[in-house]
Amino acid sequence: MTDDIEEISIKSDFIDLLKEKYLSYALSTITDRALPDVRDGLKPVHRRLLYAMSELKLGSEESFKKCARVVGDVIGKYHPHGEQAVYDSLVKLAQDFSHRYPLIQGQGNFGNIDGDNAAAMRYTESRLTKVSELIMDKINDGTTNFIRNYDETEFEPTVFPSYFPNLLANGSSGIAVGMATSIPPHNIIEILEMARLLIHNEDIDSIALMKNFNGPDLPTGGSIVSTIENIHEIYQKGRGALKIRCKWEEAKINDSYVIKITEIPYGIQKSKLIEKLADCILSKTIKNIVDVRDESDENVCIIIKPKNSKIPSRQIMNELYKFTDLEVSLSINMNVLQGGEGRIPKVLSLKEVLSQWIDHRYQILIKSNKFYLERAEKKIHNLEGYLIVYMNIDKVISIIRNSDSPKIELIAEFDISDTQAESILEMKLRSLRKLEELTLKSDLKKFKNQRKEIREILASQSIQKLKILEEIETLMSLFIEDKSLSRMSRRLTQIEIPQDIHSENFDEEQPVTVFLTEKGWISVVEGHAIDENTVKLKDRDKLMYSAKITTDKKLLLFTNIGKVYSIYTNKLMMRNNDFEPIRKYLNLIQDEYILHVCEYSSDYNDIVLVSKEGKGIISKKSEMLTSTRNGKVLMNLPHGVLISAVVKISGSHIAVMNDSGNLLVFDHQDIKRLNRGSGIIFQNLKNGKIVDVATVNLDDEINLINKNTGRSFMKVNASEYYGERGRIGKKIKLRNSSNIKLLSFMNKMKS
Repeated sequence: MTDDIEEISIKSDFIDLLKEKYLSYALSTITDRALPDVRDGLKPVHRRLLYAMSELKLGSEESFKKCARVVGDVIGKYHPHGEQAVYDSLVKLAQDFSHRYPLIQGQGNFGNIDGDNAAAMRYTESRLTKVSELIMDKINDGTTNFIRNYDETEFEPTVFPSYFPNLLANGSSGIAVGMATSIPPHNIIEILEMARLLIHNEDIDSIALMKNFNGPDLPTGGSIVSTIENIHEIYQKGRGALKIRCKWEEAKINDSYVIKITEIPYGIQKSKLIEKLADCILSKTIKNIVDVRDESDENVCIIIKPKNSKIPSRQIMNELYKFTDLEVSLSINMNVLQGGEGRIPKVLSLKEVLSQWIDHRYQILIKSNKFYLERAEKKIHNLEGYLIVYMNIDKVISIIRNSDSPKIELIAEFDISDTQAESILEMKLRSLRKLEELTLKSDLKKFKNQRKEIREILASQSIQKLKILEEIETLMSLFIEDKSLSRMSRRLTQIEIPQDIHSENFDEEQPVTVFLTEKGWISVVEGHAIDENTVKLKDRDKLMYSAKITTDKKLLLFTNIGKVYSIYTNKLMMRNNDFEPIRKYLNLIQDEYILHVCEYSSDYNDIVLVSKEGKGIISKKSEMLTSTRNGKVLMNLPHGVLISAVVKISGSHIAVMNDSGNLLVFDHQDIKRLNRGSGIIFQNLKNGKIVDVATVNLDDEINLINKNTGRSFMKVNASEYYGERGRIGKKIKLRNSSNIKLLSFMNKMKS
């Protein structure tokens, strides 16, 4: 075999080699393709595109060049991949509906929001925008590390100085091996204001930092359906999801009206959206609209005609939100490559992303000033040599004319350095007329002052801080005052507070029956004439919850990991006895399942959650509504610990039983109500697990129920098992101890 072919055995060596090679592939995908760098917010292909264009002198004030020329330089010098992939990346950087602050200015057909493709690269032209120039500002001032390209014939930058906070401003998305990133665009003014606060106070908490931050600012506008508190919570974690809706208005026509869609959600193709609207009309999925037409020009304008002018427009829109992409979920996953040599992928909070960009700007400030200091030192050194020439010009000319080694003789005669002698010898004769003592001394003084100023900057962190703040202020002024940039600084995406959370104003009430099974399948059927015994379930599945309610009601769903989710019944899709997975409406994680369901009401109620380890929490039902599919954590459980039972408080006492048959009844009146927490000890357990919980009064009888048969086999008086919270309780003499793990207890008051 040849030397470059690695011999491997059939057994373990092949597996080890496969692991090694796949790991190398995965790491290269993460670091060199899919995830952006936190410092400049760019992936390698984007960085190479911008750098190639800067090398071609395609500045924002220069003439355009064919995109084919740009793509050719990129794949030939820096990025040896398919030309179409590179061109697609170039096109996306130029689309104002894809990027909040486009990095490339295109001339020609670069596609549109309908989903039409761009023209071929031989027909289109491009150049950089002012934003790109801000990202590459001072790239040649000693701020940027350059590495060899793929064939070691050229040099390319590892990361740009990024005067402009590109990662947050333009966002990024990508899928690597085992991880992904999804960062939406944001408003530049809001980003810079937060950066300014963070520079003034590094220890500022996230809430104070985000006081004027309103979440994503998308290039296509739209509305964020959320509360400010929920948005801030997502950005503190660096991960979550938000609902994005279109913007619409009601336009009067004679005695009727039409709905006019003026902005559509980010990332949605208008043509496919209209196709879906038309399909909903033809299939009668939405019965309250009869026509849809596209009247868009440069601005989006989709006209939807209602079937009856008496139908409220908001009711129609709520139906459209359910069945079309006029409402979508925007994923936020701020997974990026951290700055530095390691370039480690990590999910960062908004504060961490800003901190790392600011740290990068500090490094750029130090590097650039060191570069300027070196240049000033060199200039001062040369000027001092020129002064010697001026003072002894005849002698210098004589040495140069008559000496065989003028450089050595100049050094010996005037005690100058090798560099000074070299610069004197390289002077042209015409330069001699410019040698004036006053000019030389003035220039020397200027560069000495510059050297002093630079040294002060490098020696003082407070001065460095002021310089970074000046940069922020200058950049903010640029986006406010520059006509070409100021139009991009205006916020496009507004926040729409979910009315369902803060009011009881719902659309028309309709009677429905809701069914939820133990395996997580849900069905909503019109009317109340449905017998649950006639509902067909999948094999080995059972009904967990059924309720005859109306579409204005809300359901609370509690899971085995201590979370609560809320579903608004008017958001559920009505089906004729067909079930669909509850995960369609909730972002449940793996092995998470629904444990308890109850109807939400504005009446004051407390909910008890108890873990299998014996800890519990009493939480206010009135504060359990959530605005996202991610739900809300009520009880912080250790890894591997699950919720045993959830129950609504309707009695004066709580009864807890474990799998060893110990029953404890205690007064819950003095327990503090909490919205969330790790819980307090309800029943002291050594080796057992909690079986079930109920709320009772001391004069109640408690029925013990066999979970297999559902039949009561024993009754006990609650007062006999009364004790202090945190005790183990009294043991029940069970008739059939072999079924102890299958026992539970219930009473008529249990919810």
